[in-house]
Amino acid sequence: MRFFWFLTQLTTSAFIISASNLFINIPAALSLFSKEVTQSQLFYFFSYLIDFCHYSILFSNLVISIQRAFVFFLRNWTNQFFESKAIYIWLASIYIFAFGVEYALMSSNCQYGYDKTSKNYQLVCEADNRGIMKTVATPAGIQFVETLLHIVIPLFILIIYIAITARIIYMKGNTLSKNETLILKQAIFVFLIFQASSCVFLFAQYFQITYVAAFLVKRFVNTMEILAGAATPSFFFFTSKEIRKLVSTRVSAASSLGPSNIQVRAARTLE
Repeated sequence: MRFFWFLTQLTTSAFIISASNLFINIPAALSLFSKEVTQSQLFYFFSYLIDFCHYSILFSNLVISIQRAFVFFLRNWTNQFFESKAIYIWLASIYIFAFGVEYALMSSNCQYGYDKTSKNYQLVCEADNRGIMKTVATPAGIQFVETLLHIVIPLFILIIYIAITARIIYMKGNTLSKNETLILKQAIFVFLIFQASSCVFLFAQYFQITYVAAFLVKRFVNTMEILAGAATPSFFFFTSKEIRKLVSTRVSAASSLGPSNIQVRAARTLE
């Protein structure tokens, strides 16, 4: 069930992204908000909140892949590194790293936007020059963080899953836990469904696209995050025996207590 601890955190971030996109980005794209609203501090707060949740999802996928790697390669150390107390450290590290990335971008006043000159998405950093915001060169540290988020970490996760898949094929003749294999499939599904929008956005940063295509890219990214946020808990609920067993046990317990509670209340009423 440790895997579902990380899944809960990931699903929470996906829900916040979905809700923020639904109430902030989509109305802004449809020009339902005035220019003053889109430039307000509240709008920027939700924009940074979406980015923070997006980074937390990436780090969640990273931790999930590491936990799966321990299960298949370092089974004897799995409980030691992912026991109850250690899980809180892993969960906290996800938010700490996500906040660190967000703080680095906010402190340099960097945001992604479509550049009409280069005709692609770029990370634009601005500096306050006596009350006038001026575009400056992207700091080397921000460039390193950008490369780490968009290329290094997703590639590292993919390599882990490829290595695990190769090990499963190698161990095909041995007895494998169907539950562990199912959880691995679920972890890969989560990684791919959330990485799909990131790949499209990464493509839009390195290749020239029209303004209409840029609008479609942004809508695709937002829509995929909303769909991923809705599909992920549904997928795990219907495919996880642990969750279904837990829910059915709770429902059965509540149902069995129902008549007895009614009888107790009735007896108290007679008294």
